[in-house]
Amino acid sequence: MTRRTLSLIAIGFIGIGLTACKDPLPPTLGAQIDRMGRPGVNTALTDPFNLNTSMKAAAQDAYNAAGAPSQWSPSFAPRIAANLAILDSLDTVCGNQLLAGPSAASGRYNTLATVLSDDQLYVNSGSGTCTTYLAVEANAVGIANTDCGGRTPIVDVIDRTYSVLALGALSGVTDGIAADADGGHSTTAFPFLRRAN
Repeated sequence: MTRRTLSLIAIGFIGIGLTACKDPLPPTLGAQIDRMGRPGVNTALTDPFNLNTSMKAAAQDAYNAAGAPSQWSPSFAPRIAANLAILDSLDTVCGNQLLAGPSAASGRYNTLATVLSDDQLYVNSGSGTCTTYLAVEANAVGIANTDCGGRTPIVDVIDRTYSVLALGALSGVTDGIAADADGGHSTTAFPFLRRAN
């Protein structure tokens, strides 16, 4: 081999090496189709009583597609507040819902509607105790606790959400769905969730 051939081969290997070492470009993300920091909020509060299924679906799709957190409260809190009023009446005692205003006046449900329209999952990473779903949100509104919040696989977040919405308590209302009999969730054993049905 000549020196020129070796030089060309070396340049070729350098070119391949430079190409191979580049980080791949991240994939382009498509349109946002869901947000589910707090399960049940969209289903129970954006347009749950609309009998026109296409209008109901459109309202829920708009909620899921909203990608700018600064617009969540202005866009969805008024609708959520109206539906909170209905859910507060489920136990026939209006005003006992979490954060409901003390009198039956306009704006009574605005505080909780604003909290819930910020549909993100908050976790207190400084705490090692994680047993209470909505604990960080509770702290933010003056219900002191040291739990990390978030949600673990063993918490029935739908029952918790319905209880908060109807009773203003962390339990007491159930969706009537029992756990499947095909294994158990875990907070210590990977992969944490039950096997697929």
